[in-house]
Amino acid sequence: MTPDISLLRVFHAVMEERNVTAAARRLGQSQSTVSAALSRLRAELGDELFQRARYGVEPTEKALEIAPDIAAGLERLEQAFRAAEPFDPAQTRRRFRLLLGPYAEIVLVPELAAAFAERAPSARLEISPIGPDLDPRHLAGRAFDLAIGRFDTPPEDLVVSELFDDGFRCIVAPQVLPEGAALDRALYEALPHVVVEPPGKWRTGVHKRTEAMGLRRNTAVVVTHFLTAAPVVARLGGIATVPERVAAMTAGPYGLRNAAVPVDLGTFPSQIAWHPRLRRDQGHAWLRALIANVVSKFNSPG
Repeated sequence: MTPDISLLRVFHAVMEERNVTAAARRLGQSQSTVSAALSRLRAELGDELFQRARYGVEPTEKALEIAPDIAAGLERLEQAFRAAEPFDPAQTRRRFRLLLGPYAEIVLVPELAAAFAERAPSARLEISPIGPDLDPRHLAGRAFDLAIGRFDTPPEDLVVSELFDDGFRCIVAPQVLPEGAALDRALYEALPHVVVEPPGKWRTGVHKRTEAMGLRRNTAVVVTHFLTAAPVVARLGGIATVPERVAAMTAGPYGLRNAAVPVDLGTFPSQIAWHPRLRRDQGHAWLRALIANVVSKFNSPG
């Protein structure tokens, strides 16, 4: 088989979108054109490649096997063309895709989106959840440009560095903590707690720290997202322990007290990860610099 670049681009789009209609929209083609391209690929590769699923399509084992090589090959072609002309954020129509952990999405995206839109008005910024683990294939194959989160054991083949740190605060219903009153340990342990448990490994941070300090939480409600904690605390008349920046963003709008945790739980880092293959990519370097500029404005909690 002599590779047809247009067919490979269709394969790559369907692989990422897991939906033929969405892939066609992304490529600027009709759905029938994409379906015809898939039929040609199936005939030439002797495999179904994608099978119908409830909300789109799912790749076969063969598709999963060849996807990283196709993505890497398309990326090398794109890099070759990018190298031929300087990157201009004001003119580019490039799509940047980021994998973000739940905390990073809350605290970083509002400022990043505003700065991105101002400097690259014709470009596109897409955010996807990183899930419980960082899969290096997502970055090596250029399905995504970079990832931001907390990586306890980051893959060795990625460039990983710290962006910023944050601490912990309590958001407390005002009826249980009068204005000006301090939140002591006895009250902290007695109040009904809204506990945030994001999926997978994201849940380990505050749990390990409170256990290590012997700090008990009287769990009343467990939620999966930081932004759910504040309205639940307000209705419950309780308390939640959340990252300091999340407390600053949510306490005021829900009329909650933003109080210090009665014991020092320390800080935790947010990290950025990307594949070294993108080191010479001018657009990627611009994006990293933009993120660094945004986080420099809140590098110290508070």
